[in-house]
Amino acid sequence: MFNSSPIEVWEGAGVFMSFGANTGWTHLWFWLAVVACIVPLFITLKTEQHHENQHTFREGDSDSTHGVERK
Repeated sequence: MFNSSPIEVWEGAGVFMSFGANTGWTHLWFWLAVVACIVPLFITLKTEQHHENQHTFREGDSDSTHGVERK
């Protein structure tokens, strides 16, 4: 498996560069990836806090799931 390259001589071989060598595009894709990872976390946090506030027991409320009024 090793030494199985069809190229035996690398002299004169060319190099193909993609936009990865251009730091502008690399930075753009990096920050897009960061945003794509962080935005769902903030949305999830906001949603969780909203639902927790809806279901948090407050003084004077009745506990409808158990049919018991808290004092």
